[in-house]
Amino acid sequence: MHPKPRISIVTPVLNGAEFLRQTLNSVRALDYPGLEYIVCDGGSTDGTLGILEENRDLISQLIVEKDSGMYDALARGFSRATGEVLGWIGSDDLLMPWSLNCVSSYLAQEPQCQWLTGVPAMVDAEGRLLWMAQVAPRYRRAWIKRRWYSPIGLGIIQQECTFFKRELYEKAGGLKPCAWMKNAGDFDLWCRFARHAELHQIGILLAAYRMHARNLTGDGSNYFRESGAVRIPGGKVVGYTYSYLRFLWSCFRRTPRLADFLPRRANP
Repeated sequence: MHPKPRISIVTPVLNGAEFLRQTLNSVRALDYPGLEYIVCDGGSTDGTLGILEENRDLISQLIVEKDSGMYDALARGFSRATGEVLGWIGSDDLLMPWSLNCVSSYLAQEPQCQWLTGVPAMVDAEGRLLWMAQVAPRYRRAWIKRRWYSPIGLGIIQQECTFFKRELYEKAGGLKPCAWMKNAGDFDLWCRFARHAELHQIGILLAAYRMHARNLTGDGSNYFRESGAVRIPGGKVVGYTYSYLRFLWSCFRRTPRLADFLPRRANP
């Protein structure tokens, strides 16, 4: 048995009352003893603060102060976090009840792992599953550094289901909020993480991104402009093919050799 690491989850929110209760309920369902949950509110006026007060027993730290955007709020939350493992969830997204226990178990089995991700998934405004990757994506470190993983490239590294150790976050320089980056801070962080460590795929649904009319990324144009993501025609096919071949290879390596099942010739 390994001691469960303390995991700090941060939620940035500004006028997110529409979906916030569902997000908080998904955090409450985690049943993880080492959870530190931090919420950073940038000055909501729509009833968000009332919902947060109703769930104050769930929240380890509630930070209510003006910020310069989502990544500034996240950077403030991470600076106050005490967990060995970090992650964040938007005020409209969902964590799966088993997610943190799976993350903890994987890190115990693979102590060299510095960051990991799960199977990307999306839900609609009602919380119904819209899409989930049919093959758990496998990510090549060199390709992450080249900015090839995005919706216009080989596929996404989904922020909601990605967790990382504090030491990697600090080594990479953490989130770097700036006036012009409002949508692609996670993409920038992944590229810097890849300079130091491989991204592990845990192969489990850990969280879901919610698609609705008020998504910050909108049509994605600002995201692509900020991120500098490389457009790869047919990239998703390439990404899925690579992931599937990696999956088949891992299955092959775990399969006993045919020779092990054949009767051995008796020595004369």
